[in-house]
Amino acid sequence: MLDTLIIGGGISGLTVAHAAGMGKRPGKCELWEACDRVGGTIGTDRVEGYSVDWGPNGFLDREPLTLKLVDELGLREALEPANPLSEKRFIAKNGRLHPVPFSPAKMVKTALLGPLGKARVFCEPLVPGRRGDGDESVFDFAARRIGRAAAETFVDPMVSGVFGGVARELSLPSCFPIMREMETRYGGLVKAMIARGFEKRRAGAPKKKGGPAGPAGRLTSLQTGLDLLIQRLEQELAPVIRKGRRIARITRNDDFWEVADDSGTVVQAGKLVIACPTYAAAGMLQDFDSELADAFEAIPYAPIIVVATGHRREDVTHPLDGFGFLVPRTQGMRTLGSIWTSSIFAARAPEGYVQFRSMLGGAGDPAVLELSDDQLWETLRRELDPLIGIRNDPTFIRIYRWEKGIPQFKLGHRERRARLERLVARHPGLFITGNAYYGVGLNDCVKMARRVASQLDSRN
Repeated sequence: MLDTLIIGGGISGLTVAHAAGMGKRPGKCELWEACDRVGGTIGTDRVEGYSVDWGPNGFLDREPLTLKLVDELGLREALEPANPLSEKRFIAKNGRLHPVPFSPAKMVKTALLGPLGKARVFCEPLVPGRRGDGDESVFDFAARRIGRAAAETFVDPMVSGVFGGVARELSLPSCFPIMREMETRYGGLVKAMIARGFEKRRAGAPKKKGGPAGPAGRLTSLQTGLDLLIQRLEQELAPVIRKGRRIARITRNDDFWEVADDSGTVVQAGKLVIACPTYAAAGMLQDFDSELADAFEAIPYAPIIVVATGHRREDVTHPLDGFGFLVPRTQGMRTLGSIWTSSIFAARAPEGYVQFRSMLGGAGDPAVLELSDDQLWETLRRELDPLIGIRNDPTFIRIYRWEKGIPQFKLGHRERRARLERLVARHPGLFITGNAYYGVGLNDCVKMARRVASQLDSRN
């Protein structure tokens, strides 16, 4: 009988196995993955001189547990911070790209907001804090603090770019808990930034510059692609990884779990870690505990299509002097945004060429999945050309379709998560981890997986 069985070989399942030292315990631990590869949405194609990440292309370097994982895998020297040039970001509006104004002086000059919209932003320190701990949508929070115009222009596209979601539907305390904390503790966003600056200076902390993907952290990847992280984990855990194992049945006896795959292989384990997407977990557990399965199923996902294209540099008229751009929903475009990958990280395109990764779909446009590959490119070209000037067809194209791509932390997510955790706790030796609970980013996955690994150790 196994001590521990992990179901799901994405970054969460792999990190649990690594942190618990399972690679050194073959015969006692196994990790089952339904596909013929591990890594989940993290993967990199290297074709024709291009290095193309399928899903995530990096992480913020502010999470110590992720950096610890990098160190443990011997990858510290392979870390690649984003090009400082990429700190410049753009918003598409009225057929043009406008730099995001990151300072008061730039906010005054920007064409993204009118005079009233700008005045409303500058009034943010005067807005009283919201009482109570009730849920609130990301959009409603932003509109309340900085005004509806700024919420539509800046916050809505940010939510689409990070979560593939609709800002009016997503929960602020679940998606951006730091924002709620800033208001609750300091009374507002501007007040919080000023107060935190004083606190850090008093503590003697070195000033850490923000990066293009968020405050107090720089977007960081690994040289040639993020899948290097997966490769190292797979090498270490090879003795316990079992690919192509699709779960047919999960049952619980008095003292152990019994799991069968669709080929008839059956194993028994004292502890079971569910590290796969919630919709997959729901299917596995329906016959065992329908109430638990329904709780997993209650967390929805948004579809995302990533279209990676390569172009000759001379075929693109825009200087590409930044991270890329996002598109507010008010613009009526199907493109959510486009990342200029070769401007952010080195060796992502051959010399004299550039690479873009453009996103379409999201919770607000699920019908995009019905488009053919040719239709996707035609849609992209029609929408990108006025913004960055594309003269010819791409020299390279890869399309990645994620029908259920990103978990959606909709209003009420905290209650759904709490209910799920209560139902999980009814079953001894059952653990859950993944990107559908506390955060969708790589850092969030690593942090939760480490916590689960420590729980496994404490219950031996």
